[in-house]
Amino acid sequence: MTTDDDPPEVAEPEAAAEWRLRQVDGHPADTQSAVAARQLLALAEALRHLGDSPLLRELQALCGRLDESDNITDFSLRAHELRTRIGCDRDVETAEDYTRMLIELAKDAM
Repeated sequence: MTTDDDPPEVAEPEAAAEWRLRQVDGHPADTQSAVAARQLLALAEALRHLGDSPLLRELQALCGRLDESDNITDFSLRAHELRTRIGCDRDVETAEDYTRMLIELAKDAM
């Protein structure tokens, strides 16, 4: 799972997947959480392979600006909501698509 070297962009989807897996442990018939967990884990792994991509650098720069302006909390809440919807009523095809979604959320929080 998550390592100390993983950026938040990787750690957060993995944490959401772990929460989903706990839901499945408690309710084995919860197929929606199982699907969501698989999608979130795949997303985290794909994000791990993005490395130092321009998209991730853009997101990190935006997050830095949000942190300086105290708007990071609004962004974090919106990003958390997005992750809770992945695999349920929101599908994300690629790590790049997810990163673009986060960039848009960050811009909206500015």
